[in-house]
Amino acid sequence: MSIDNLLIVVDTISIHRKLLDDIISHCEEEYPNEACGILAGNEGMVERIYRMTNIKNSPVNYEMDPMEQFRCMKEMRAKGLKLIGIYHSHTSSSAYPSRDDIEKAYWPDLPDTTVYPEACYMIVSLVGKKPEVRTFIIWPEKIDEIKLNLTGEKGKR
Repeated sequence: MSIDNLLIVVDTISIHRKLLDDIISHCEEEYPNEACGILAGNEGMVERIYRMTNIKNSPVNYEMDPMEQFRCMKEMRAKGLKLIGIYHSHTSSSAYPSRDDIEKAYWPDLPDTTVYPEACYMIVSLVGKKPEVRTFIIWPEKIDEIKLNLTGEKGKR
């Protein structure tokens, strides 16, 4: 087996405070509906975010526009970026994967096969006075929270 075939799972995601502020702003702008987007970068460091349109227009569910997602993946490949994760908001529940979030992480006909095995899932809860942000790896049998390391100077939050 070559090293190219190994799945590397990180226990920490690093993101600049400005990018995290942009994610939270996106989630607040889409409220009361869920917002969604893609985290791109390399080796656990988020270098760029891609805001996606939630074609469900729902406060309890999201689905990324497939054409936007395709263009995003194409641009990421051209820029040498990899998929770090997927972010979305919870407008009426905590920052923890819902049953729907867990189901979305797996192919419908292959319940033990993740759609994006290398991806983490960042959830922004807008329930409290301040947004709560947590990041997870969703496995078939469990959910692991991973650390979120903020870089850069303090932002507006």
